[in-house]
Amino acid sequence: MLPSRPGSALTRAFARVNPQIFSLIAVSVLAHVTMSGGRVSASLFALQHGGSGFSAGIAYSLYGLLPALLSLHMGRWIDRIGPRIVMRSSLVVMIFGLSLPYLWPILPVIFVSAALCGFGFGTYMLAANVSVSYMAFKHEGDRIGMIGWLQLGNSVSSVVGPTLVGAVIDNHGFSQAFGTLALIVLGSLVVSYRVHLPDGTRDANRGEGGQSIVRTVFTNPRLLRIYLLAMTVSLSWDGFNFMVPVLGHERGYSATTIGMVLSAFAVGTFGIRAALPWLSRHLSEWRMLCLSFGLTALVFFLLPFASFSFLLAGLGFLFGLAAGVGQPSILNLIYRAMPAGKAGEGAGLRAMMGNFMGLTGPTVYGSIAALFGAVPVFLLIGCIMSISSWQAHHGYRSSVASA
Repeated sequence: MLPSRPGSALTRAFARVNPQIFSLIAVSVLAHVTMSGGRVSASLFALQHGGSGFSAGIAYSLYGLLPALLSLHMGRWIDRIGPRIVMRSSLVVMIFGLSLPYLWPILPVIFVSAALCGFGFGTYMLAANVSVSYMAFKHEGDRIGMIGWLQLGNSVSSVVGPTLVGAVIDNHGFSQAFGTLALIVLGSLVVSYRVHLPDGTRDANRGEGGQSIVRTVFTNPRLLRIYLLAMTVSLSWDGFNFMVPVLGHERGYSATTIGMVLSAFAVGTFGIRAALPWLSRHLSEWRMLCLSFGLTALVFFLLPFASFSFLLAGLGFLFGLAAGVGQPSILNLIYRAMPAGKAGEGAGLRAMMGNFMGLTGPTVYGSIAALFGAVPVFLLIGCIMSISSWQAHHGYRSSVASA
């Protein structure tokens, strides 16, 4: 028998795709452009209008503050009224948040805008991810690929957003930049009414009698393992993005070199997420996590000792390949393990834990690096990811035994 050609495999993969995912990606790309661009605009405004680096850090961090505090409640809201209404309501919140600095471009308003936009986008993406759990797929593994494709759209907009606002700020000022972003979100809202977005609501007669997901997770070793591994995914992601510039600064690397390493990471995540529909047909979530964490550990062990820029970029690309499968695999495990009708609450708890790691992780990394240098941080994360790979292997063995 002749081996199947890559083109035919790609054709079969597209044939299995639920068309709703493309509508969701289209709306999400427009929404995420404003998130990535808004963070840059808020930080630059704080720096250029009498603010300090500390003020810029506050403006940037405020985008993640409310999602870190409220994601669990946001997930319950999604379960109660369905993701479609939540997505559209979240876009309205973002439009309002971006309109404020367009009308009153002052630093306190920038802070309020950052909090509102972060809350709106965090809620939107939570609902968008949950909506994938309502989609029909012939093969359960295809759902992982579609979650990856949804995040693939975010990868594209992460490049477009900062480039766009930078050009608008240079030519027309900050007020017009925020106004442009508000118009883009308005376009996203209009598109959401022109396409069919997936929806679903919780059945009040199903589930576990209203038991809190937090209690369910912490009394279920299988679920607890999934959520702890979700935290290590965030830990490694934030560790790489925060510590590579720190390592580069310690060793006198140019900004171009550091940027090249981070760009290679982005290319790796883009490539693996594009291939997820095919990969998920051949490997289970636990297998992908085991390999992903193992490769991540290897990268973190090697990064401090890579002395050439091309080696650093190569390791960044490898980490992108590893990191790109983490969140989609975790989310699909959560959707499959959740009690009936609690997909939103389950995803909200994961988002809350991930945002908490994003708020606290860089502070811990920076403190260790200030005392002992960057190398111990990389080695510490490498050890944590080695343990995570071992735990993912245990998860795989348990899933096989219970099958």
